[in-house]
Amino acid sequence: MRKSNTDSFLTQGFLLMCVVNFLLYALVYMVIGALPLVKTEVVVRIFPFFLLGGLLAGPFHAYLADTFRRKHVLLGALAGIALTMATATYIRETWYVWVALVQGACLALAIGAGTTISIDITLSGHRTSSNMLFASCGRVGMVAGLMAGVWVLFHYSLAFLTYLAAVCAGMAFGLVLLVYVSFRAPIGVNLCSMDRFLLPRAWVPALNVGLLAYALGIGSVSLTEVAEGCVWVLPLLLLPMLTPVLVKMFVKLSHHCQRATGNMTFNLFVDIGFLAGIWTVCYMDAMCEASMSEDSLMLGILGVAVLMYVFLTRPYYKKKRVR
Repeated sequence: MRKSNTDSFLTQGFLLMCVVNFLLYALVYMVIGALPLVKTEVVVRIFPFFLLGGLLAGPFHAYLADTFRRKHVLLGALAGIALTMATATYIRETWYVWVALVQGACLALAIGAGTTISIDITLSGHRTSSNMLFASCGRVGMVAGLMAGVWVLFHYSLAFLTYLAAVCAGMAFGLVLLVYVSFRAPIGVNLCSMDRFLLPRAWVPALNVGLLAYALGIGSVSLTEVAEGCVWVLPLLLLPMLTPVLVKMFVKLSHHCQRATGNMTFNLFVDIGFLAGIWTVCYMDAMCEASMSEDSLMLGILGVAVLMYVFLTRPYYKKKRVR
C-alpha cells in the first residue's frame, strides 16, 4: 500500500497541489483581469454569469466529492476550463455569457476538489499550516495572473491569452495526474448541501473579506495603466499577505469535519468580492459614470473593511472560535 502522508506536510503530493492551485488561479485571472481592456458591451455581462456559475455549482461540492473520486472531479473541472479557454475565440460573442457560466462552475468545482485533496493528503496535525500555504499559493497565482494577463494583452491578442490559459490548465491537469490520493469510501450525502461550500458560522468574516476583496478588485483595473508606471498593483499584494491569517480565522471558526467548508467560504467571498469590484469599474465605464474616481472608491471601501475588522469581525471571531 502506498503512503499518502509523511511526518511533514510538505510532501511531494501536497507541493504539487500547491503548484496546481497557483496555476488554476493564474490562468483564470489572467483572462478575467484583462477583460476590462476589451471595451465591448458583452464584457459587462460576463462577470455576473461567471459568478452565477460558481454559485450554482457550490451546493453540489459535497455530493461530487463523496460520490466520485475527488481527483477525477478536479481533473474534469480542469478539462472543462481548458476546453472553454481553447475554444473561446471560435464561439459567437452572444454565447460568451454561457461560456462564462460554465467556466465559473468549473472553477468552483476545481477549487473545492483541490482544497479537499490538499486536506486529504495531509496529516491532521499539519492541516492548518497546509490550508494557509495552499490558499496563499492560489492568491499569489491570482496576482501573478492579473499582471501577466494585462502584459500579454498589451503585446498580443486576446485569443493568444486564452490559448495561454488553456496551456496552463493542461499543465495543471498533468500535475494532478502525478498526485496520489487514497480511496475513500462514500458516506452518503444529499445531492445539494452547504457542506464544502458555505460556513454560516463565519458570515461576519466572510462579509469582511468580501468587502476587502471588492476594494482590491476595483483597484486591480488600474493594472491597465501599468505601462505608464501605475503603482496600484502594490495594494493587490495585501491579499496574498493576509491570506494565511484570514484562512486560519475561518478554520478556527469551523467545527470538526468543516475545515474544507471554512476554506471554501473564504475563497468564495474573496472571489465574489474581487470579481464584483472589477465588474463595478467595467459597468461604470460602460455607463460613463465618472462621479467618483476608481482610486477614491477603492480607498473608501478599504477604510470601511478595516473598521469592520477592528470593531465587528475580530470581536465576533474571539467569541465564536471553536478551535
